[in-house]
Formats: sequence, C-alpha cells, structure tokens
Amino acid sequence: MNKRSAVIGLLTALLYAGLATAADSGPYLVGHWKLNDKFTDVRNPASQIATEDTEFVFLNPTPLTLTLEYAFFDGQGTFCGCDRDTLHPNGRTRYTMLGELAGGQFSRALCPGTNAATPQTDGVMKTIVFMPTTGSNFVIGNAVQAGYQIDLSGGSRTEAGLKAVVLNPDTMSEITSLHQRCVKFIGN
Repeated sequence: MNKRSAVIGLLTALLYAGLATAADSGPYLVGHWKLNDKFTDVRNPASQIATEDTEFVFLNPTPLTLTLEYAFFDGQGTFCGCDRDTLHPNGRTRYTMLGELAGGQFSRALCPGTNAATPQTDGVMKTIVFMPTTGSNFVIGNAVQAGYQIDLSGGSRTEAGLKAVVLNPDTMSEITSLHQRCVKFIGN
C-alpha cells in the first residue's frame, strides 16, 4: 500500500508541476515596469528602494512567426504607449523601459506623472501575441509566449516571470482593446 501511495503522490506532483509551468505562458502576459522609481517601505521609512530601469524578455516557444505587442499603463490604468515586434520561431525579443522612452514607444505626454518634476516611474505592462496581421483584426490561433522582467538598480538585478492571464470574454475584450490602442498609437 505504501508503494502505491508513493506512486500516486509522485504522479500528482508531476501533474501539478506540469500545470504550474504551463501557467507561465500564454497569448496574454502581464508585468510591472519601473523607470527611475523610488519607493519607501513603511517598515523602514529611512531606506528607499530605487529601481533604475526594467528589462523585459519575451520568448517564443513555438515554430510560428508571431506578432508581439506590448502596452504600458500607469498605476491608475492610463494608456502610456505601445510597441510592436516580430517574434521569430523559437526566438526572443527584449527591451528596456529607458529604450522605450528614448524611442517614443513610452509617452511622457500620455503619462506625465504628477507633474514635469515628478514623472511617472512605474506601472503595468501588458503583452499579447497573435498570428501576423495588419489593421485592427487579429487571430490568436496557436500563438503563445513566455517572458520575464529584470529590474535593474545600482548594479544589481532581480528577475521575475511575467504572469499569464486566463482567456475569458473579459480578457479577450481587453486584448482587443490593447490591439486597437496599439494600432492607433503605432499604426498598422
């Protein structure tokens, strides 16, 4: 009986591990961006937590060529800009928030922060992948991505996986809205 319990336990653990890793990929992922962000933790008000920049890396685990769109929002949900890349089969795309600011894909005009002296320093990044198309229509099909973010501060770095979002009618509506905003911001 103990041997049977051990086998069942092992199979359950393997099944759970497989499901857990599958949750890290999907056509819709989210993360948290920072750019010259300073934050004080209430537990230690004398010490600031500073993050200079965030790097994002997107991975294509499929043999498909995909269109990758990623949009930036402030903490209140205001759209701050968007970028688009081709994600090649089994390839990767990476960028930094500083690079997105310099290239005009992250707009201080759309997300100025409280004022010019205190610009927006953190927010939400949402990314979608779909089969290559033009215009406002898109097809997810078998598109899937994985990704992670790296926060850079004072020569050190921390990494975290991007989180997959479950596809349901509300998130599909948000994906459609993201794509329409990107088409308007970038063009076809």
